[in-house]
Amino acid sequence: MNEAYYEIMVAKKKSPMIKIAQIVTAIMCGFFVFTMFLGLIWGIVLAAAFGVASYFLTLYSNVEYEYLYVDKELQIDCILGKTKRKRRETLDLNELVVLAPVRSHELDRYRNGNYKKADYSSGEEANEQKKYMLIVNDKQIIFEPTEELVKTIHWFAPRKVFTY
Repeated sequence: MNEAYYEIMVAKKKSPMIKIAQIVTAIMCGFFVFTMFLGLIWGIVLAAAFGVASYFLTLYSNVEYEYLYVDKELQIDCILGKTKRKRRETLDLNELVVLAPVRSHELDRYRNGNYKKADYSSGEEANEQKKYMLIVNDKQIIFEPTEELVKTIHWFAPRKVFTY
């Protein structure tokens, strides 16, 4: 029984511009609902449009990433508004090239490669020490694992995992 299971949740930093856009779309929706009651027929269409825009801004302003590690497989899901879950990546860590902190010199030879790049971290500058870059096949992924997860991956791939 050498199976390991880790589930990690990381909340993405909320952008102040999205909060401002949420407020503006909500105010505009309310304004056009008011004009609809005054008898302006185009108020219905614009109120509906701003209502839909406000809904999607609310949905995409609250984003969390879930890292699920089960027996040499890492799954990364995106949770939108705490209601919708979308699978972003399923990575087989048997094909791991390297795992190291983002600022590690071990990643220098991989920085300019032709990789599909994805960032599934919180986006906060204060968490730069916790961010790791994972390279599997043609994918270059930035995420924020816990120390236990890094140790577990290091246990089965010691020459491919760096912690400095």
